Amino acid sequence: MMDVLVASHLYPSALSRISGNFVHNQTRFLAELCEPRVVAPIPWFPLPGFGRWSRFRGLPVQETMDGIDVRRPPYLTLPRRLLLGRAWPSYLRALESRIDSVPDVIHAHVAYPDGRACIEYGRRVGRPVVVTVHGHDLKDLAVNRASWRTWVQQALTGADAVIAVSGELAGRARELGVTDERLAQIPNGVDCDLFQPAARTPGEGGWRLVYSGRYDPAKGLDELLQAMAGLRAEGRDVYLDLVGGGATDLSNHFPARAAQLGVSDRVRFIDEVDWKQMPALFRAADIFVLPSYSEGLPLSLLEAFACGLPVVTTRCGGPEEVVDPSVGRLVEPRDVPGLQAALAATLDDYGSYDRNHIRRYAEQQFDYRAVAGRIHQVYEAVCTGGSLTIS
Repeated sequence: MMDVLVASHLYPSALSRISGNFVHNQTRFLAELCEPRVVAPIPWFPLPGFGRWSRFRGLPVQETMDGIDVRRPPYLTLPRRLLLGRAWPSYLRALESRIDSVPDVIHAHVAYPDGRACIEYGRRVGRPVVVTVHGHDLKDLAVNRASWRTWVQQALTGADAVIAVSGELAGRARELGVTDERLAQIPNGVDCDLFQPAARTPGEGGWRLVYSGRYDPAKGLDELLQAMAGLRAEGRDVYLDLVGGGATDLSNHFPARAAQLGVSDRVRFIDEVDWKQMPALFRAADIFVLPSYSEGLPLSLLEAFACGLPVVTTRCGGPEEVVDPSVGRLVEPRDVPGLQAALAATLDDYGSYDRNHIRRYAEQQFDYRAVAGRIHQVYEAVCTGGSLTIS
């Protein structure tokens, strides 16, 4: 079987079992088709007392996750993107320090620093490199500074193949010089065996909304809390679960904001949970809501589909490519009245949604086994020099 090196600083660990779980789960299903091994460099930070940065020091340098070998060498990366240009050479040294043998193909998740480092490693060992872009690299780094854009562009134009998880990201990759011959659009996936619908009676005990993701202003949480206050002012019996916890230092802001808006009794703040526990939280809900300012193709949206949930989300990138009226509603980012109206309309028209249809949609378009098969076709193409046309 093909030996694949997966390189990603986005990988679950004891510090966060949901951060980067989309990379791990994709790798887990690829293991049915090839032999993946993972190098997941972690921040090197010598000083205690700096929160999560210092806690990286306690992670094991090697572990096995679902039968996959994961190695975590340290590399230099600092808070607030300080000395960001030094990240990729340090990442490269970390990568090379933990590779016992040369793989057949290298797969990097995100263009910088992972992709840029893997391009150089692939050049040194004479192996093809695939880079997957998930959104942050093209919608943040590549637009904020010219130097950052250059590093992203070097990774993408140097790769043998680029995988974009949405059409919007594919377009941005083209703008950076990636030709169609080296570009494949393959979405994120979902484990449809794990994420399944429940027999909940809609609205029983009150309507329940669920959000899954970081507690971050850019996820539209303030707007969501305001929309909740508006729904309560309309007299609607509605509750909201916010699942994700303090992945940022801003987590305490949102409970205070809920209290200020008078919805503390209707909003439940749930800290980060293991991704295997997420299906139960989805199955207890009636609607999934994700009011982000910017997204690639969010995994939580696909998980909601797999559980048969209608969704309310924003036109912020990938979501508008996969949400049609049969599965949910779209609103503009930062639009509190629009978000409130969309949630109210979804509640009022809930009977028009066929939850079995939403579930089938997830199975047909996003099941991990099909997604892994398409990625494996990319591996075969770059290894043999064949066409990147993916079925």
